[in-house]
Amino acid sequence: MFKKFFAILICLSLLLTGCSLDYKQLLKKKEIPASNLPVNSILLTNDEIYNQTVDLINIAKKSIYVEQGLFTDERLSQLLIAKSRNGLDVRVLMDQFHTANKTTLTDLKNNQVSAQFYPARKGQNNRVKLLVVDSSQAIVYSSYWAKESWNAANMAVVLNGKSAWKLANVYNRDWEFTTTLTLDVPKTTTLAEDNIIPAANANIKQQISEQISSSNKSIWVELTELTDPDTLQALIDATAKRVDVRVILDDAKAKSTPVLLEKLKAAGIQVRFYNEKNSQPLGINFGIFDGNRFVFSSSGWTYYTFVVYHELSITVPSPSATAKLIQNFDADWQNSSQS
Repeated sequence: MFKKFFAILICLSLLLTGCSLDYKQLLKKKEIPASNLPVNSILLTNDEIYNQTVDLINIAKKSIYVEQGLFTDERLSQLLIAKSRNGLDVRVLMDQFHTANKTTLTDLKNNQVSAQFYPARKGQNNRVKLLVVDSSQAIVYSSYWAKESWNAANMAVVLNGKSAWKLANVYNRDWEFTTTLTLDVPKTTTLAEDNIIPAANANIKQQISEQISSSNKSIWVELTELTDPDTLQALIDATAKRVDVRVILDDAKAKSTPVLLEKLKAAGIQVRFYNEKNSQPLGINFGIFDGNRFVFSSSGWTYYTFVVYHELSITVPSPSATAKLIQNFDADWQNSSQS
């Protein structure tokens, strides 16, 4: 009530003093500034993802925070153990429902590395894939640190700006939720603003919904799964507004939900099935909006992703970085089979 009264008071003051008021500017939606994310921060091969991971761990000076739903890569676990022995604060969170994590957890704990199972809440799988170093650099992954994950078609994004610090705070929240202990994450940062928006759990759906509703030209998505009813309807509504909607899906998972598939087709949405390259199954989940921004999520766009499980995404308004992702999407689109 006070805000409305204050706004009216300002308008009256401007009128009485003879000042003009640009109503269009007041009503104009504030645009999100473009991100300066470098093109080479988008990693699209397993070799470069793995090598960047090793390099980032090796240059750590103070802290290494790892959150992986599945963590069975022995080389990376031994590297973390070595950094911990050198005095770095190494923390690891894993999903408690992957039985293979028990061996890694035991090995880390036996070597005095702080490792815990997330979550404390029963039934909530942890599908976050994240590495944060010194609260100033981070990598967000589509893949777990596991052998079977490295054999899929994957993607990762390297972050060096303010978003890396934000992800350190996301990790701190997860660690506190699991252990009731807080980490030594700086309260402020001098890192440059990169205009990248991290989101977790229900906020992921909000980010995706906003990007879909604000798209005027095109929405291209490549997903392992697309079953969330609200998101499906949003894409259908976008198609009705003559937005170019294209969808690449995992073949087996898409065909297991024929009703939803038919709903997409009936709306005129172009749907194709991912064809494996070099025997690598699809492991990527992203959406490209109007060719100048993208959302990269830890899992497919499902009810469980948005409501039940613990998930992570980043929204990146970078035309140059998005252009690289468009090239990857276009190659997969050309190589995919029609539904």
